[in-house]
Amino acid sequence: SDLSMIKDWQLSYKVLPFGAFEIADSYRFEQSGEVELCFRLRRFFMPDLHIFTRNIVEAKDWFMKVHRKIMEEASKIGRTYELLVNVVNPMEYSSNRELILSLARDIGKPVLVCIYPATGLNYYWTVNVEYMIIDFFNRPREIATVQIDVGNAERFGIKYMGEDGLEHYPIILHTAIIGGIERYIYMLFDTALRMKKPTLPLWVSPVQVRVIPVDQRNINYAFKVCEYLEGQGFRVDVDDTNRSMSRKIVDAEKEWIPYIAVVGDMEEAEGKVNVRRRVQGDQRVYSLEELVSELNSACSGYPRRPRYFPNTVSKRPGFIVY
Repeated sequence: SDLSMIKDWQLSYKVLPFGAFEIADSYRFEQSGEVELCFRLRRFFMPDLHIFTRNIVEAKDWFMKVHRKIMEEASKIGRTYELLVNVVNPMEYSSNRELILSLARDIGKPVLVCIYPATGLNYYWTVNVEYMIIDFFNRPREIATVQIDVGNAERFGIKYMGEDGLEHYPIILHTAIIGGIERYIYMLFDTALRMKKPTLPLWVSPVQVRVIPVDQRNINYAFKVCEYLEGQGFRVDVDDTNRSMSRKIVDAEKEWIPYIAVVGDMEEAEGKVNVRRRVQGDQRVYSLEELVSELNSACSGYPRRPRYFPNTVSKRPGFIVY
């Protein structure tokens, strides 16, 4: 944990606020009947960010910045969140009422507030916001979260030297801006279910472009197109099977491939590709440079990863459903 590491650091008010990020390998002993694919798991990976601030005023300021980033990430895939605001007791609700109102004003709709009773229990947090989608089956599903932690700095012995020359405990924000990786994937698939043609965002699609030769004589050009696009950082493959072109297109559609590039004699002669775009539902001819420009624009700001399987469909394992 980064909290265990930071306790050994010599911190000054001059370096605060700062963040510590890790992808936490996390475990929960869920009961077998409660486990759900992508959503409720015994092992999952959490992109966990801790922001260390000097005081509660600074913490609330960063809380709103994190909140807006969480909402922004959801909006990139066409989603919004419903907010459940948990408050540890009535006194903390009074102290954080303006923060809660700011959240509601920012999203332009009501938020659900849960105020815990004043039981005397010592919670390490004061305010915890759960960001939920309403999924395809009309169920609330928590994805992202952010909370104000007023207790763990003391628990872990994390201190900073203040401007007054005295030691202080920082206020810590805990946040998972996109939630666990698996829950983010859940949200991607839930979003796809609502589309006329289900599609994953281009940057995360396992195959971004499939090249389909019209005839066997176009296969060499198909591989040249594949090699060129791969050289530009995209995941591309070639359907080199003996199936008909129409069957190859149907197969690519079943795999939700965003760009299907058909190459025949005309495309080969002109150095172009005839592309079916899944999201837009259209078909147009591109030069390779034009296609790369569009792909780069769609993937801008997102990570690039190579293809991890053969670049020919014929070398893929087949699956038979009985």
